[in-house]
Amino acid sequence: MAVVRILGIDPGTLVVGFGCLEIGLDGARSRDGNAPMALRASNVVRSGPANVGPVRLVGAGVLRLGGRTQELPERLWSLAVQFRELLSRFAPAELAIEQAFHGKSVQAALRIGEARGVVLAEAAAARLSVHQFAPARVKRCVAGHGAAAKESVAAMVRQFVRVEEHVLAADVPADATDAVAVAWTRLEERRSPLLASDLDGAR
Repeated sequence: MAVVRILGIDPGTLVVGFGCLEIGLDGARSRDGNAPMALRASNVVRSGPANVGPVRLVGAGVLRLGGRTQELPERLWSLAVQFRELLSRFAPAELAIEQAFHGKSVQAALRIGEARGVVLAEAAAARLSVHQFAPARVKRCVAGHGAAAKESVAAMVRQFVRVEEHVLAADVPADATDAVAVAWTRLEERRSPLLASDLDGAR
């Protein structure tokens, strides 16, 4: 069985959440044990759970970029360095990241946009397939409605993902479980192309 790793990112300029899911892909394999090149293409969407095997949480946590007294360029540089280390550690094939959302503060959205820019640039340099989702879409996919609280998202993530206790403990920060939820949204999109249109209508 070939595997694909999806790295989910919950962007920020102080704390960045990350969560990496690994899924098994059923089907034909080449002599080296991997899926044929055609099945490894990033634009291939498998239409049902019959073609998606077990889901495993490889790791989750947060990147701490420095306090508010640290200059923003320094924090963004820290993000670039730490994100490269994540890519080296997990070797994902896909990146799932939350889209910018201004909410109550346009200024905060601009800052998050700067962090997203760093992540997207590094993902492009690593030739990752990038998938972006609105926060409401992620919440609807994981918790059933687009206004779900972080606690509800975290609780559902723990139910969905088959993990060992020490990997996703109860005290894992909400930024990390949010990132796992983003990765899970991409996983569900892989399972069912129809989900994309359903969730788009709920933004």
